Parts: sequence; C-alpha cells; structure tokens
Amino acid sequence: MINIDNIICAYENEIIHWIKENYKELGYDEIIEENKDKVPDFIMLRKDKKVKVEVEIYSSSFIKHKHNSENVDEVLCVIKDADLPAKTIKIQQLRLWYELQGDDLVGFFKEMPDTILVNHKTGQTINHFQDEWTNLSAETESKIIENLRLQSNFLHRKRSA
Repeated sequence: MINIDNIICAYENEIIHWIKENYKELGYDEIIEENKDKVPDFIMLRKDKKVKVEVEIYSSSFIKHKHNSENVDEVLCVIKDADLPAKTIKIQQLRLWYELQGDDLVGFFKEMPDTILVNHKTGQTINHFQDEWTNLSAETESKIIENLRLQSNFLHRKRSA
C-alpha cells in the first residue's frame, strides 16, 4: 500500500498545506505568518532568525512568476529545475503524482477519490474516476502495471539516447 500523504496531485496549495503540517521536518522552528496571494508565502523562524519563504512546484516558476528575489530568503520546491538568486531547497519528502511508476502509480489511483489530475510537464489533464481503479481484476491490474513499466523503460531509454 502506497502512502499518498506526501504525493502532490497538481497544486501549489497542496505543498503549502503539507508545509504547514511538516515545517519542522524542513528545519523551521515556527510559522510566524502565512501570506495568501502575495510573496513570500511564509515568514518562518529558524534558529531565532526570520526567514521569508516562497513556495513553488518547480523552482523555475519563481522566475516565470517574475518574483523579486529581494523579497525572499528561500524558495521551497518539489522540483529544482533552475538556479535562483535565493537559496533553493528541494522538498525531498514530496513527489508529484506523474513521477510515480508502476505499482506506485496504480496504488495512487486506487487510493485517490474521484479527481482530475494535471501533469504540469505536459499540460495533460487526466480525468480519474476511482470506480475504474477500485474494481480492477487482478489480471487487469497486472497488465496495467506491466504496461506502465514498459512505458517507463521506453521513456528512460529515449531520454538517455
């Protein structure tokens, strides 16, 4: 059984929610302030020092959103794909749903309620309906897992070439 608590479906607010519950795992002592719809997302306390923290799914979104690095001390992200003028911290505990492979992906789909998932890399939207996954026969589930493994192996070889 997969633990879906650390898997981000598609939205930055999921990361913010996770941070509010797990900020100590990231080395912060306290959340002093949460700012909705403005930069930075949080003012945190770490070792008696106030830290201005912005949250992004991808670090490159900090640039895309045209944030001013003078307003932030640290950027927390799930995917570190750009060098930033501010300290950038990849949240190791979190994963995006579309990075899951094989058994984990099938387990994730089975555990999730009816949901619409967005793949930010491709822009693809998946309308995911739980009934389709919770009523799988063992044979169908095995076929899906095998197909996902083959697809993953193919894509990995293609990227390596």
